[in-house]
Amino acid sequence: MFDETYLPSVRDDVQYRELEDGGVIYDTESERIHTLNLTAAYIWNCCDGSRTVSDIASELHRHVSVSPEQALNDVLHAITYFKGERLLRFQ
Repeated sequence: MFDETYLPSVRDDVQYRELEDGGVIYDTESERIHTLNLTAAYIWNCCDGSRTVSDIASELHRHVSVSPEQALNDVLHAITYFKGERLLRFQ
């Protein structure tokens, strides 16, 4: 699957819109819409190919004041979802 050194990067053809309480992803390939809560939206915005899973978890920990373990769990959960829905580039 992936580990904490994985560099997640969103597909170029996926559209994203920021909302007050999270965000919405439109997958143009599958024509599916995905709604994100604030935490998932934060993680999505970090998936630019320059940060590892570990980096994103550290940023989330600092940004939302959750424990490092919870931050890593949230990031792993979100990225597993993004990968499963084929919203990320396969590297």
